[in-house]
Amino acid sequence: LLFWNYSYSELANRFEEIYQLTDRAFATAITEPKVNLTEMMERVEAPPAILPSSDMKEVPRNTAEKGDKGKEGRHVMRKHMNQVLHEVMAKDSSIVYLGEDVRHGGYYRVTEGLADEFPSRVLDFPPDETTLLGAALGFAQLGMTPIVEIPYAKYLDCGVDMFYEIAMQHWLAAPDKSSSRSRKGMVIRLQGFDRGVFGGNFHTHNMLNHMPPGVDVVCFSNGPDYVKGMRYAVLQANAGRIVMFVDCTHLLNLRHLHDRDRGLEFSYPNEKELLGFDDIRIHRDDELDIKHGNMTIVSFGNGVVTSLQARESLKQSGILGQDLRIDVIDCPYLSGVPRGLENTLNGYEGVVFADICKEGPGSNIFSSMITSLNQRQALPLHWEFVGAPRTYNPLGSTATFLSQHSIEDAVTRTVHRRLLCKSIE
Repeated sequence: LLFWNYSYSELANRFEEIYQLTDRAFATAITEPKVNLTEMMERVEAPPAILPSSDMKEVPRNTAEKGDKGKEGRHVMRKHMNQVLHEVMAKDSSIVYLGEDVRHGGYYRVTEGLADEFPSRVLDFPPDETTLLGAALGFAQLGMTPIVEIPYAKYLDCGVDMFYEIAMQHWLAAPDKSSSRSRKGMVIRLQGFDRGVFGGNFHTHNMLNHMPPGVDVVCFSNGPDYVKGMRYAVLQANAGRIVMFVDCTHLLNLRHLHDRDRGLEFSYPNEKELLGFDDIRIHRDDELDIKHGNMTIVSFGNGVVTSLQARESLKQSGILGQDLRIDVIDCPYLSGVPRGLENTLNGYEGVVFADICKEGPGSNIFSSMITSLNQRQALPLHWEFVGAPRTYNPLGSTATFLSQHSIEDAVTRTVHRRLLCKSIE
């Protein structure tokens, strides 16, 4: 009897060889030390690679970069994103860029010109996110550093099994501390997030329910921080981490913060500047000469812009009194509580967490962060949480996203509670 050019006896012998190998492998495994919880947690909670981090933790009240003169050389966020991709790929020949239609500039023109400069390292894939992420895993296993673009945030659902496989593969492949073996991680760009009118809930998504252990999720609110964060992320990916960027559609070409002030156009950061996972940005309310802020709003991504606009509206209305100072904290790292945030919040009497994700279980960021802060006794006495409504996003409307009005209401309630407590005291 022949089967694939092997005789029955040859197949039987091969089966016996495999049986013996398997039996010895199990016998060896039984004698090895058992994995404990601490060791398992170290694999997914290992500290980031030690790298220099930016020493600029705060931005001035008008959100512009210090040192800007006039409007020359200042650009919208999309231009910064495009430039930093050119920068990191020019510096590191191991980086490959994978996506759908990325050779033609991508769905939002973020990769414009990238294929012209790096024709063999910018690769298009068909609309199959499982294949796209699987290819990225293969590149990482071969020692390359992939940057993977998911064209719309909702599309991650289509490749979620492979996404979790990537997280688990890097957990399983974590090198022994005594080993010189190295591994590469990757950067994933999740586009089409929050506050958009295209495609309804099947394209413009605002839930982050896929955040497995071992994945560092970040969401930036402006071009310069995105640049510094991408530089840091690539260095961390080279050291074996999985970093996922959540990119807010509304911010890509947004120029103005208030009226037509061009307050969201910035100059490109110095090439040595990085922004680490523990770094936060504090947009201070500098009009009042008060040593400590009374209140703060914590947000990320598009929520930072909405929070700054809410603060301006509250100040203009005068309903909160002249002695109130409201800072806005930009917290880009979403996979845990950044040390910068934990160390800062105790200085405030009240805080509003403004989450651009939907309210409710399994869909937003700040619920778990609030719990962690409370356990660490780092949460101010007066606090509020506000998020996007827990519903689906219709085509052609932004009614279901986090609104300026909701943030203003939450701040007002927190301030009134604070005043009531002071009056009782």
